[in-house]
Amino acid sequence: MKGKRLQRRGAVAVWFALVLTVLLGMLGLVIDSGLLMSAQRHAQNAADAAALAAANDLMMGRPASYATNTAMTFVNTHNELSDAPPPTVNIPPASGPYAGNSAYAEVIVTNPRQTYFVHILPGATQDQEVGARAVAGFESVSAGEGVAVLDPTARPGLGVGGTAVLKVKGRVYDNSEGGGVDEDGVPVDNGNSQYAGDVSNNAVLKANDIRIVGGVNLPENFQPYEDGNTSNVLHAKELPIPDPLLNLATPTTGNGVNSAYRGAPQATNVNLKLNDSGADDVEPRNYIDTSDPDPANHRMMLHPGIYTSIEITGGNVTLLPGIYVLKPANNTQNALKITGGNVTADKIMFYATGSNYDPASGFPDANDGDGPPPTGYEKDVKFGAITMNAGMVFTPLEDSSSPFNNMLFYQRRWNTQSVDFQGDAEEGNLSGTLYAKWAQFKIAGQGIYNAQFVVGSLQLTGQGDVTIDYQGTKLGMAPQVFLVE
Repeated sequence: MKGKRLQRRGAVAVWFALVLTVLLGMLGLVIDSGLLMSAQRHAQNAADAAALAAANDLMMGRPASYATNTAMTFVNTHNELSDAPPPTVNIPPASGPYAGNSAYAEVIVTNPRQTYFVHILPGATQDQEVGARAVAGFESVSAGEGVAVLDPTARPGLGVGGTAVLKVKGRVYDNSEGGGVDEDGVPVDNGNSQYAGDVSNNAVLKANDIRIVGGVNLPENFQPYEDGNTSNVLHAKELPIPDPLLNLATPTTGNGVNSAYRGAPQATNVNLKLNDSGADDVEPRNYIDTSDPDPANHRMMLHPGIYTSIEITGGNVTLLPGIYVLKPANNTQNALKITGGNVTADKIMFYATGSNYDPASGFPDANDGDGPPPTGYEKDVKFGAITMNAGMVFTPLEDSSSPFNNMLFYQRRWNTQSVDFQGDAEEGNLSGTLYAKWAQFKIAGQGIYNAQFVVGSLQLTGQGDVTIDYQGTKLGMAPQVFLVE
């Protein structure tokens, strides 16, 4: 007897088809969702990079159209989104908390992608699109160091000689790669026999915090600022800090420089000489106030502008508020020499540059960048010596709209001429930020400086106490780029 054949109704096939659809849908969600998330991250990275690049252009003073092209290039070329539609770049941003602020750039990126599985599901399409938005801009930030020594090749970067006591009410950074020992007396083995920090036997450096890339000669001479504090403030073998004022603009006629040529005024106890080339014909004119019948009370009045030299060793001189560009004609000339006399210099900034400086564009100074000047560069450019009497009263530029607000002295980065401060300084005589990236600052004398030094190297000599107290005072500021949205 033949057996009965089992009757099948196809239920398994139906269930398999249903389950397969669900599995394919889940597989699509896993794979396609991952691909879309990756595409969104790619778009966000592109938007972030483009916004930062555009903001950097704005910080450097380039027009919004230039910054817009930079942002588009970053999205379509540098981030390999050539198949994406052109990004939307809004300068200033069109939405958000920074809307209308021309120091910020908004970049909106869309990134089209095709799915592989999800579109099998009812209602799903194969073409998908992800988007990203970023906003970046620049803000001025104070450099918080009392002393920042930037030149890694300086030997020493920071030196205190004689019986001097250098007291810095703040933090000290020293990028010098010189040798020596660390805070525990362990040798800093970097192949350099000369010290990064050199404080002689009878001298002392006191600060709230001391950080040095290389080593020092005598760790016990690097002490806390406050007497009685036994904590160790010296930290050797540290990483170098970047130049906190690297993005500080170059002075130009567009940001405060008066392009009038003022010549080379000289003042002595017996003579006041305005210039050497008829520069007094330029308005507003430098002039000598002779309203007092006593010649001893006559006063030279100097206006902001471009000078080949300013020499004051006596007499009465007033420097009116503004920027004084020092552009020497030869290497033997003093760009600035103020060693005597009755000098009033309130709300000013000296800019010590070279003979090839163009006040309209700021070039070649604006191209100096972060690195040191190339070998032999000074053979083709004239730089002048700088000597100032620390006993004079100098207050920094005071203009909240200026990139040089609270700056007193700014030396072109590739100008390596040393800067000499001589004499005794009373508190408040000299204040503000002094910046000379690759130059040595020499201080001989004693006193209190309500100032901040951002320099190539710093050398203190003498027998007195020098206090650098920048806390609570206004500091120079430099713009920095930030991603804010």
